[in-house]
Amino acid sequence: MSKDVSNIRNIKDLSINLLEIAECNLLLSIKDLKPEEIFKQLLPDINPINWIFGHCMSHLDYVFNELCQGKKMITEEIHNHYAFGVSKEIAKSTPPISFKKLVDLYLQISKNTFDYLKKLPEEKFRAAPEASIKSEIKETLMEFIQRVSLHFMGHMGQIVLIRRNIGNPGSSFVAGIEKNSRIRHLENWQKWWLENKEKFK
Repeated sequence: MSKDVSNIRNIKDLSINLLEIAECNLLLSIKDLKPEEIFKQLLPDINPINWIFGHCMSHLDYVFNELCQGKKMITEEIHNHYAFGVSKEIAKSTPPISFKKLVDLYLQISKNTFDYLKKLPEEKFRAAPEASIKSEIKETLMEFIQRVSLHFMGHMGQIVLIRRNIGNPGSSFVAGIEKNSRIRHLENWQKWWLENKEKFK
């Protein structure tokens, strides 16, 4: 029997499963994009797909590397470009990293995140990560995962909206809830990325 949400009882497995579903949908939201589409804006107040994806990457790094493990994987320059609250001028300016490198960096951060989470005992998911104790954010690791997952899904919805308005709607809105389906979606996504990443220099 597949290990989906309905038969998970362990809070660690449930939390990791939630983040995996959110990530699957975030990655699927950029599948089959064309290089010129990542900088499209619907309105002046709506950030382009390139910035939205980079913002999600920056948030993942901040939470699971800086707050959880006490170290960051991205540079200050990259963080400052994709940080919450930056001006529209910065968000629309030439990014400090190509979309190809951005996605590959995201994948490195993601691997580091899941490697870290899967090594932890279940009780750690009910407590605040040690590196976050000095920060203003007082949440358990499980709550961190819930926060990032909801953040991903919210921004994924923005990407879907942009894609529908530029005539390249992409895949379904929510996918990969069942584990085998998620594995299949991610294998297809990886195949697409490996075949097309050089276009996004």
